[in-house]
Amino acid sequence: MIRKALLAAFLICLYLFSVNLGEKEALVINVIDGDTVVAVTESGEKETVRYLLIDTPELHHPSRGEEELGREAKAFNASLVAGRKVKFEPDAEKRDRYGRLLAYAWIEEKGEEKMVNEMLVEEGLALPYFIPPNGKYLDRISEAAKRAKDRDVGLWKIARKRVYTPDQVYAALPYIAGRYITLVMRVEEAKKSGSRWLLYERESRCQLVIYDNNEHLLGAKDFIVGRKIRAIGKVTASYNGAEMIISDTSQIEIEVKAKEPSK
Repeated sequence: MIRKALLAAFLICLYLFSVNLGEKEALVINVIDGDTVVAVTESGEKETVRYLLIDTPELHHPSRGEEELGREAKAFNASLVAGRKVKFEPDAEKRDRYGRLLAYAWIEEKGEEKMVNEMLVEEGLALPYFIPPNGKYLDRISEAAKRAKDRDVGLWKIARKRVYTPDQVYAALPYIAGRYITLVMRVEEAKKSGSRWLLYERESRCQLVIYDNNEHLLGAKDFIVGRKIRAIGKVTASYNGAEMIISDTSQIEIEVKAKEPSK
């Protein structure tokens, strides 16, 4: 083990000497999952970097384990950044509570600078996920989600084939937790619980969750109460039953009644 560690360190140093790393750039030496990598700076410091404004399916969650599309998200991320120099751009808050660097990852493709965070969302392998105060590219990430939805790729394509009512979700929860679905429901109630808003049908143990620091979604929350909707997202289990986090307006579709033919 010691020999392997020394060899790895030697190879990293050798590569760093051969690569000209600019400001905020680092060499990605390990891809942990779809939105987290390990990189080495020019000075040889190792950083675990968590991509900002997106959430990819889990691969190593302590309770949920591996989720649907987790491997695909990791593979796509690796195809973009593994063994390459990447420019990491921080936002207002530079680290999370785990000490990870929070950043937008930029790579050069055919002479053009592209954001990896955005590319993962555009392939339907991630959803927007806003945690204030880091929101510099929120509109850009949200537009990428809409393009993925329009193209019907990744999680959007999968979810459209799985249509459930709230009661069906709760009954099937052991089998569909960690998977992407379309939930058809009438939002009859919205109540505050800590830092979250819970939206649900009465007598149901399946609810939508909107975090109250997502101010850009609070208007949508008020609009859908009393309406029948289709919500697209990942189902998870909680002590309340089944949950689906809503982090972007693209996840909500309003059901419109078809007009009766004129007589």
